[in-house]
Amino acid sequence: MSNHQVDTQAAPGSSDALRRQSDALEVSGWGERFVFIQPHNLCFWVYLVLTAIGAFQIWSFFGPRIGFYGEAFAIAAVLCGLCGVAWWLWFRHIDRWERQPRGLVLAGLVWGAIPATFAFAMTVNTAMLGIYPKLFGQDWTANWAAGLTAPFTEEAAKLCGFILLMGLAPRLVRTANDGLVLGAFIGLGFAAFEDFLYAANSTAAAFGTDPIGNAVHMSFTRIAFSFVSHPLFSALVCSGVIYLLGTVAQPRRIGRGIAFILAGMFLHFTWDDAGGLGGGNGLATTGVMLASIVLGFTILTIAFRRAAPREHQFVRDILAPEIQAGTVSSDELEALLDRKARKAFKKSAPNHRARVARNHLRRAILDLTHDVAAAKGADTETVQHSRAEVARLRATAEPGQLAGTDRAEGAPG
Repeated sequence: MSNHQVDTQAAPGSSDALRRQSDALEVSGWGERFVFIQPHNLCFWVYLVLTAIGAFQIWSFFGPRIGFYGEAFAIAAVLCGLCGVAWWLWFRHIDRWERQPRGLVLAGLVWGAIPATFAFAMTVNTAMLGIYPKLFGQDWTANWAAGLTAPFTEEAAKLCGFILLMGLAPRLVRTANDGLVLGAFIGLGFAAFEDFLYAANSTAAAFGTDPIGNAVHMSFTRIAFSFVSHPLFSALVCSGVIYLLGTVAQPRRIGRGIAFILAGMFLHFTWDDAGGLGGGNGLATTGVMLASIVLGFTILTIAFRRAAPREHQFVRDILAPEIQAGTVSSDELEALLDRKARKAFKKSAPNHRARVARNHLRRAILDLTHDVAAAKGADTETVQHSRAEVARLRATAEPGQLAGTDRAEGAPG
């Protein structure tokens, strides 16, 4: 993969703006559609085969127990599923820039839930956790085995799916931000099914004693403690792999890539071995977990900030003809992309109604970016509707300045 750079220093002019837009759409993959069924792509068949193996493992594990614990399993599935839906909605909300197609996100979730969990992790983890006691004893295993197994086996299992999705959608998975978002969805699928697996095991382990109570208790316990787990770990690891490999849209940064991969695995270790790191002391264990949460979200914030400038430049280039035509002003664009400019833009609003309208205006400009990308720069009805929406909101955001409305009626030059 090369490190092709978009020329963002072109001189003003209609042709230059259109060329910037065309280059950005070509390099970034914004607006590309995802097609899952690709019979001529080996990644497609590998994905299908491994998913089928995972589904078979699920049936082999749960099938014989359904007759005894079916009701408890159903309750655990509903609780863990509702938690997963809540996280899905949040991840879709923060997926602001090149929004991942729903089919690609679903493929990531399914990979994390079925092949990564049941075809890879559960099988390998069971083998490793059976070896450790023989080598190091029960006490050592209780304190350290999980943290010295899962960061390698589970992160590798999730990463295999991410690599396959890169092969299935090479134009869509190109930037570090793509790695963060898609990795989070793969981790979400893994976390939801892992939570269900723990709840189901707790039911069976009690030999049918209060199966529903055990399922509910374990489901809520896992949900309470899993919000910082697999989605965060795999987001960092997958983003790091993008930096490590480099793509046509993301220059290679080997050091940064290795750092994010190791950070994801280290956080997985501290989370799984919080008990060992706390020396068996409950207060110390809680402190380790809290420190892991703070460290994890700090690193995640850094990862998103490092990934953002690339996406911001794509937005600037895709909207270059709109800026030139006056559909969007430079100040409005910077208010969308830059935090300080956003605060100043909002603060300068004359009244509360205008401040609210400016928030909506920023979203409308981002929607216009997506629509322009989906239309490949063409002047479609959808793009015209988005331009009109930007003009309408500007009229509210900037009372007395309706010039933008008139400007937006024309197509960009």
